[in-house]
Amino acid sequence: MSVKKTHRPIIWTDDGLIMSTARPPLTIDMLRKQMIEPLIGTPTSLWWSVGDHEVYHYETEIGEVFGDGFKDFEPYKYHHSSSSAKSSRITENIRHLMKVSKGPLTALIELCREADIEFFARFRMNSHYYKDTASPDYGRFRREHPELLISPPGATIEEGSIGSASLNTGLNYAFPEVRKFIASMVIELFSRFDVDGVEMDFNRHPAFFKPTEAFANRHLITDLVRYIRHRMNDVASSKGKSIKLAVRVPPTLADSKRIGLDVLEWINEGLVDIVTAGVGFIPFEMPIKEFVQAANRTEVQVYGCIEALRPTVDEKVIRALASRFWDAGADGIYLYNFFPLPGKWRHRVLNQIADPASLRRLDKRYELDRTDRVGGGGHSAAFRYAIPIVQLPVALHETLEESPIIIHLEISDDLQAASRENILDKCVLALKLDHFKPDDTLLVTINGETIPWATGRVSFDGWNQTQLEPGAFEAFPAKTVDVPQPDTSIEFNVNSPPLKQGINELELRLTNPRKEQVEDIVLNGADVTIYYIQ
Repeated sequence: MSVKKTHRPIIWTDDGLIMSTARPPLTIDMLRKQMIEPLIGTPTSLWWSVGDHEVYHYETEIGEVFGDGFKDFEPYKYHHSSSSAKSSRITENIRHLMKVSKGPLTALIELCREADIEFFARFRMNSHYYKDTASPDYGRFRREHPELLISPPGATIEEGSIGSASLNTGLNYAFPEVRKFIASMVIELFSRFDVDGVEMDFNRHPAFFKPTEAFANRHLITDLVRYIRHRMNDVASSKGKSIKLAVRVPPTLADSKRIGLDVLEWINEGLVDIVTAGVGFIPFEMPIKEFVQAANRTEVQVYGCIEALRPTVDEKVIRALASRFWDAGADGIYLYNFFPLPGKWRHRVLNQIADPASLRRLDKRYELDRTDRVGGGGHSAAFRYAIPIVQLPVALHETLEESPIIIHLEISDDLQAASRENILDKCVLALKLDHFKPDDTLLVTINGETIPWATGRVSFDGWNQTQLEPGAFEAFPAKTVDVPQPDTSIEFNVNSPPLKQGINELELRLTNPRKEQVEDIVLNGADVTIYYIQ
């Protein structure tokens, strides 16, 4: 773990669920019970999203407050599961908090001060949701300035697209008007409010220019970050306190730079205090070490992002990711979209993953990520645009040279030390395959050692994946549920060795290829679950 001690090890993000789910009027006590009390007793910072699409859920004086100018909320076409009823609740709750206190943001800051919880305001740097331009969650800034979008109305789709997936609807940071407006909003957050810091979230959503112009325009975003950093330094000096600037960026330095975010320059120039690496969809294969190495010999802290909608709410998987990030030298763990989960879950999981020593003897599941986990349509196009390809899925075919497919799976646990101490119970390798039939067989090798096929346990009845329950973002608190998955599952008990700490090489080859194979056998998943003697 890094020796830097200026920040708390867990960042708990909240996208403002209570604003749309609480029946008006939303009270200060309701904020306290749902958002603050569940974090007391955990080493956690609260980072709260102030809005989206240039429409804000706080008492801004220069931006547009959600619901301003609207009396009736017609059934517009909203993004996700939003509705006219939700818009009405958000508007009423904001207005009530501005009546009984200064507003939602001031109220949350004061509640965090009472509970000794560090507070950051989170600012989404772009949004690519498809929305009715007349709806209250479509910002007036875009409505009045459609020419400032990546691809304004009437332009050809190629100007703002990646393949067939459109990025058209986002703001185009090539225009100074966009950068000036965004800078004014970010600066208001730390100049008017007593925040501990502000996050510029470049992963919501990660596209800021036309794709063909992004790399050439990277200096414009750097100039924006530099401008905000200098204003923050001035405000911090006048207030006599430290204010932190955080950024969340794509999962590699190269992909960040490709889309116009020169993160390495920001680190080297000391423009940012905290860098959160990753959207959260490829956390096991994201090269977090390159971020850690870039921040070596600086005061910049690096956090690894875990995304609940990957989906990653299985506690074994969360522990494995936390161990991976700690082992890489990260300064902490950043949790995204976990905010519907209840206080008991938070106390148990956050306290476990905050301490690398306590994780050592806890069960974990190390997985491979999937390239196709993020689609290419709608706002998902921006995620697909910023995330590199990974190892899965991969099709298994008969090969001319009987060559296996080779994949690599990283394990942070010191399995050999656990074996010597007699605390390791067992390790289970699981393969998840589509179109696998009862007569199919595989040659499976781990780090050069063949795993006997006869020892495998094959289930054609599918397997269960732990996810947030349906409707989790409609109410609080939510539960986790096991959702059946259709793939064939094959499990092997594996010792250490051949499994080891670090990179494990897994080879797979069909040993009796079908003469007529209509559908490819596809490896959709591979994981190793480590069980300890408790």
